[in-house]
Amino acid sequence: MLKRILGLALVLITGGVFAQDTQAGSALVLQDLDYTDHLQTLPNYDRGFYYSQALHVKVEGSKPIEKPYGKLVHLRADLAEFSSRAWLKIDTTGGRRDTTWGKSQDLTEDALNVLQTTFDNIRKNGSKVIVRFCYDPWFDGHSNTTAEHEWVLRHIEQLAPLLTKNVDIIVALEMGMHGAFGEMHSDTAITYPRVAEAVNKMLRLTPPELKILTRTGNYSAAVLGFENWGVDFNIDSDVFKKIAEAKGDTMYRVGMFNDGYLGTQYDYGTWGSNCATSICREEGVAWLEKYSINTPYGGEAVETASGYQVINTPEFLAHEGFRTHTSYLNLHWNDKVIARWKAAHFAGKDYEYDGSKIDTLTGFKYIEDHLGYRFVLRESWLPDTVGTSKTLRAKLKIQNVGFGNLTHEMKTSLVLKWEAPEWHCPYTDPRIACTQPEFYGQTLYQEIPLDSVIDFRNVHSRTITVNGGDTITSFDGTNDLRIVATLKNVSEMPNGEWKAFLKIVNSGDSVNQSIHFANDPKYFESSSAGNYIGSFVYDSRKTESIDVKFRTRGEAKLQTRVERADQKIQVRDGRSNRAGEPRVFRVNGATVP
Repeated sequence: MLKRILGLALVLITGGVFAQDTQAGSALVLQDLDYTDHLQTLPNYDRGFYYSQALHVKVEGSKPIEKPYGKLVHLRADLAEFSSRAWLKIDTTGGRRDTTWGKSQDLTEDALNVLQTTFDNIRKNGSKVIVRFCYDPWFDGHSNTTAEHEWVLRHIEQLAPLLTKNVDIIVALEMGMHGAFGEMHSDTAITYPRVAEAVNKMLRLTPPELKILTRTGNYSAAVLGFENWGVDFNIDSDVFKKIAEAKGDTMYRVGMFNDGYLGTQYDYGTWGSNCATSICREEGVAWLEKYSINTPYGGEAVETASGYQVINTPEFLAHEGFRTHTSYLNLHWNDKVIARWKAAHFAGKDYEYDGSKIDTLTGFKYIEDHLGYRFVLRESWLPDTVGTSKTLRAKLKIQNVGFGNLTHEMKTSLVLKWEAPEWHCPYTDPRIACTQPEFYGQTLYQEIPLDSVIDFRNVHSRTITVNGGDTITSFDGTNDLRIVATLKNVSEMPNGEWKAFLKIVNSGDSVNQSIHFANDPKYFESSSAGNYIGSFVYDSRKTESIDVKFRTRGEAKLQTRVERADQKIQVRDGRSNRAGEPRVFRVNGATVP
């Protein structure tokens, strides 16, 4: 196998429309691919339904988690043995009630090593992790177990280097530490200033890649420096704009997790009912929509409380999920809600996920496939031939149909693959020796890194604008990419067909798993290549590649444009048919009569 690094220049344009030069001999070729979403559940990381795993961290003798349950783990590590306020066991033998308590002290080397080994095992499994620490023994819902405030701050100092070392696999830190289940409730020692001080200390001691989530919008507002959040925590208020400017990137690091998700219109107190003194749902959702665009949001969906509005439905999530960028949920809680989603038919209509046409489409299937990001290749244009001028140009339309966006930095590359055609010796006379041509019998790869010029975190999902009682999809998630690549070592490239792939892997991830597009699974080729986007012919007899000029809307009279008809994609190339109407192509390239 031969790998070469090729140079390139690349431009990413979000939500634009390309003009297509239609002069003979100067147009890129629309690749003959299936551009539809194949509705498969993808093994992509940083998103999805999670499996929770508990780790009781002892002073000495803890055992790490050896085998993560799935690709997304919710690690619940309790530090009860390091809090004098947390009870560990009660002995009632002999008629007495003796309670064994933890001890507020430094985390031991053994405890930190057990946590590191757990992270190592998660990494080896190719999994990602959502982390939550607390002092509630065995995460069993005990009240008043949080360590004294000075010890909470001390433990944050010790945990910060551990989290920094493993930031490549951490989807988010749910900043528990306080209260029952680490959910910042059921503890008389909890105050907004204490939570704010603890979270801000963790923010200072960890890199910007680590996203930190609090339990409610009120706690996040306190962390960010709001005081009268019932009035000022509105993204259009002057106070909010001033704080956002002062906080800078920190505004995009602080989010929230929601373990009362959809239980009432207030999410069991997550959002306030009195908007003068607390953050109500619309203000909170508008904040998440704008500032958690690359920050995970999720938690646990719960049953509807008696007498409250029912919103824990897939159809409700099919709207609000795009605004909150919901990216993860607990697979096992609430079990009744999950079971109901699995049994319910999805009545919505969202591109290929059309409940009116697919009788077997369940609400659970829709939610599972749309948590986080979901990329669909909607168009791919490549040159027919590349010559020795070494220039390869391409245009792609990639639609993110998921609720959210990527939350980790990615390494993106264009991978070119050449497979030697079958070769036979032209001589039948055994006295004449045959020499196999160079490269035959081999598969050659060339990888072009795109890291410095493309960030897939900016391949955004749709934007929904709320105007009173009306909602408008102001951006449908279709992102346009233009690639201009300068190939190297062309003198060593065999003539013939070269296949092109787009490879997207987690930055710093040793497992090197490429993200799957939602197109036909046959287009995905392991981690070595990624997602197939078409092919071109390299011909060393040609001195120049096909010259394609990328033109703006104002420069082009004839435009390729993508239109939506009944949630189906059509591509119009700008030229007229005999009847004078614009010629229409389906996404697979077939002309519509």
